[in-house]
Amino acid sequence: MTMWIVVVLAGIATFAMRFSFIALFGRFEIPDVAERALKYIAPAVLAAITLPAILSPGGTFDPFNVYVPAAIVGGLAAWRTRSIGAAIVIGLPALWLLQWLVG
Repeated sequence: MTMWIVVVLAGIATFAMRFSFIALFGRFEIPDVAERALKYIAPAVLAAITLPAILSPGGTFDPFNVYVPAAIVGGLAAWRTRSIGAAIVIGLPALWLLQWLVG
């Protein structure tokens, strides 16, 4: 029962935080500097999630694993084409190929 109370309270708190920003965003004028900074939140969060998974798979730091060159190939594909889809379509087979070659 305690677990369900925690889950419900966490859901209410999360909803309240998100809803407050949505409700208040239309009522107040956001400075241009803050609005430009908000555009970088999603890439920063994505980088914070993926970089540890790339550099330390399995929980130990290993900069010479197959994920690093595959991420570089995928990153170059995304940079060249400006497409997330291209990063996935090119980076994932690069990862599979490297995993197959390393064995």
